[in-house]
Amino acid sequence: MNINQKNSRSTLMLLASYFLFCASLCGFLTSCADLEYTEETTRDEEWTYSYYADGIKNLVFDVYAQVYNNEFESNSATFLAGATDEAQYALETGAINGYINGSWSPANPYSGTWTRAYTAIADVNMYLEKIEQTDISEWKYNGQYENWIAQMELFPYELRFLRAYFYFELFKTYGDVPLVTTTLTNEQANSIHRTKADTIVKFIVDECDAIAPYLPVTYVTEVGAEIGRATRLAAFALKARTLLYAASPLHNPTNDKTKWAKAAEACKYILDNASTWELKLSSYGSLWGHDAFQNPELIFGIGRGESNTFEMANYPIGVENGSSGNCPSQSLVDQYEYQDNGETFAHRYPGDINLNTNDPYEGLDPRFALTVIKNGDEWPTNGAQKKVIETFAGGFNAAPKYGATSTGYYLRKYVDGACVTTADNQTRRRHTWIIFRLGEFYLDYAEAVFNATGSANDRTYGMSANEAINVLRNRSDIQMPKFTEEGDAWVARYERERLVELAFENHRFWDVRRWKKGLQYFKNVQVANISNSLMLTRSTNTREWDDKYYLYPIPQSERKKNPNLTQNEGW
Repeated sequence: MNINQKNSRSTLMLLASYFLFCASLCGFLTSCADLEYTEETTRDEEWTYSYYADGIKNLVFDVYAQVYNNEFESNSATFLAGATDEAQYALETGAINGYINGSWSPANPYSGTWTRAYTAIADVNMYLEKIEQTDISEWKYNGQYENWIAQMELFPYELRFLRAYFYFELFKTYGDVPLVTTTLTNEQANSIHRTKADTIVKFIVDECDAIAPYLPVTYVTEVGAEIGRATRLAAFALKARTLLYAASPLHNPTNDKTKWAKAAEACKYILDNASTWELKLSSYGSLWGHDAFQNPELIFGIGRGESNTFEMANYPIGVENGSSGNCPSQSLVDQYEYQDNGETFAHRYPGDINLNTNDPYEGLDPRFALTVIKNGDEWPTNGAQKKVIETFAGGFNAAPKYGATSTGYYLRKYVDGACVTTADNQTRRRHTWIIFRLGEFYLDYAEAVFNATGSANDRTYGMSANEAINVLRNRSDIQMPKFTEEGDAWVARYERERLVELAFENHRFWDVRRWKKGLQYFKNVQVANISNSLMLTRSTNTREWDDKYYLYPIPQSERKKNPNLTQNEGW
């Protein structure tokens, strides 16, 4: 099992994809500590804890590296939009399709979360137990010595944050999981039992409360200015999101309102202190792109080096080296409201639409055009490849070309149109994957306070649910009609708003699960069919859904090693 301390391990190269931005430059982390203690390398345990950059610091970066995910890779099973009503992955070979065709199982668990999380947790436990061994005093005459000491003082708190983060990932994925805070022998690891989810939640929350005062608000003023590391804000964000999930129906079947109240309080703390922390809402379109890592709304994110891989994976067929990738669905498009009222696309246009005489997209929420590429848009934006996109039957970017969109749309959000993907003279740009941002917590707060008080207009916590959502909708580049609803009408509109605001940020897959609404949202997904005469009709893609999908299966490989690991229901 992967929750034991590794007795030996091969050298890990930190993926070039993950890096910490410094205040004035981008530096790549190129290696991790080598803990394969051999005479040939001489990098034994004593050496590792006596060297800073190549030893101690790389142990810490090794844990950060496990936060890495594949969102910006092609044909990826971890860009989860294709397993939701947000999108359809264009290629049948896409690994993500395993979620929607029923092919996943305990033997084929479709997630690296278990291995990645427990690998990181084992590293943290090992480091925290051996921290007293760290001794770099022989370097005291080095000009960087005092800087190294200052950074080392933060490492235990950063690692405890990361351990709590990985326990949240395990909790949301599997529910009950083993809680391990010490290094284990193989025998101990392979006999441990699962810990109740409520205990995991308490551990995460307690850890965040304990470490937050010791973490800096920002690293800009810290030694090395290595932004991208765990901050006080990230700890509070992790606490708030964890409490929201814990209060949700999947984990709160009795609808204990005290759980919602705790989530509301944790979210409100972030909103109340945002300005003090110099955290503020940004324009929607600046949340991604070359300079997004510096965005004042970002709380914690994964910075990626200059690349055009994600663009190649998601540019339309017909754009040189474009593979279509994650194509937004008509189900998503139907959720966008018009700026003059609360009507949605589907409400105003319930039947076939003649695009020659009607423009159903005119007046839609501005977030639509920033998220979705539709027929007639000019895309990408770089001068070398810009053209009018044709998604109608027989169009330049449409069927019958292999791999063309099957939904009528292409993805814009997170895709940098400035990247040139031609065979020659390619250009590459930095990317940032959002983990926590301020906008999420206005929505989290609204959901929590509505469920805690039973009203969308109750101001018990100083701001009502509707007021919180209207802060987002009143941004200068959005300006959408206010929320005023109550009751079931509010819930329906809130779920629509959350989908629109957080589209393609890896929330929808988990939100629908924690609400236990998989059958409602994920079973039948609408796509658009646009004829060569520009008549748009909707059709339904029916997908596999089973309520056992609310939680992942415990990998069969782990249960074979440890029979005490019970399986999740239905698997």
